[in-house]
Amino acid sequence: MYTESKNEELKREFSKESTLKTICAYANYHDGVIYIGVGDDGKTIFPIPNIDEERLRIENIINTSITPRPFFNITKEENGQILKISVSKGKDGPYYCENKTYMRQDTSTVAVDGANLTRLILRFKNLSFDEIEIQNEDLDFEYLKSELASVLGISNISNQVFITLGLMKNGKYNNGALLLADNGEVKQSYIDIARFGLDTNSFGDELQLKDQSLLKQYNDAYIYFTGMYQPYQVIEGMRRVTKYPIPIEAFREALANAVVHRDYLYKSGVQIAMFDNRIEIRSPGGLPEGVTEEMYYANLSSEPRNPILADVFKRLGIIEKWGTGVKKIIDNYKKENSHPSFKIEQTQITVILPVLNYDYTLLETNRAIMAYLGAFPNSPRSDIEEALKIEKTTLIRKLNELLKDGEIISNGRGPTVTYNIK
Repeated sequence: MYTESKNEELKREFSKESTLKTICAYANYHDGVIYIGVGDDGKTIFPIPNIDEERLRIENIINTSITPRPFFNITKEENGQILKISVSKGKDGPYYCENKTYMRQDTSTVAVDGANLTRLILRFKNLSFDEIEIQNEDLDFEYLKSELASVLGISNISNQVFITLGLMKNGKYNNGALLLADNGEVKQSYIDIARFGLDTNSFGDELQLKDQSLLKQYNDAYIYFTGMYQPYQVIEGMRRVTKYPIPIEAFREALANAVVHRDYLYKSGVQIAMFDNRIEIRSPGGLPEGVTEEMYYANLSSEPRNPILADVFKRLGIIEKWGTGVKKIIDNYKKENSHPSFKIEQTQITVILPVLNYDYTLLETNRAIMAYLGAFPNSPRSDIEEALKIEKTTLIRKLNELLKDGEIISNGRGPTVTYNIK
């Protein structure tokens, strides 16, 4: 039994155009196999006549049609009735077929262009966005210089300092330097901040930080945060302790991750939505290639997407070390008996930071449920019941009403069911 997937394709017979595109996609992104002589149902076998001649013919077509030549192997399967084309992820790409290159999307093969093509070229060149050399030599760095002076005590900022920071090579600046310069010439480098009530229907205020150093954007966003979520004091033991409604270190880390590790090939900026009961930080770009969600949560990503930016932010004490940000966010909430949430999509990552000890009992029940699920998506009924302090039967009735009205959705069955805003 054969099954089509992102890494496996089934073909009743050899089709030159579609097969070459899929081989090209595998060579560019990941290992994969193509079975020739298997029906769409994964069961029916269509024996290939003159199979040895056909194998040689296919080998020749691949070798003469894809540039550079991919690494592949063709073997006979099912007692010599079908062919299996095994393709290895290449090292010398991008791989092109008739001047186009391809990628897999689920079980389909699609052309690569625009930002995805740039991303692919950079990967094969072992370059990150912030390492790309630029021609502009007229850059100002007053804000970066002031930060280097105040944090590191470096007052004489020479070209050697820029070389040490990785912002200059062979007398040329790179995109990392451009992002940290005062000029603000990277148009997608900005932070949009919007203030809401409990949902986006209650808009309060907005601020856009752009046309300035990425460092200044970060610091200005942090200052805005401290103004929106005022600190308060509590007595712990014999001490008076200052706290924030949202753990301040969690916000700092989430903000730093958003500006440092985002994908700058996307033409959008970082978005911060500040609600009464939570903050949502959206960073353009999904996980880097080769990083799974499990690796993301376990802090196992090997290196940052923008290593030059990460190094500068690390030297300035904004981030501690690569790969610890998610754990730090989670740990800061764990100390307060709460938790953040993360939504990982192909084009963006959203971090949700709930306000600590928000009193949902002051809200009308349906509104309280919606607000709670905004701060704590995918929550079980027991958590909602505890936060709202209402009877189980009442909550079940209200949840069913919201499900019927299409306001929320449920996942799972029985005691494991969770709820989320639609």
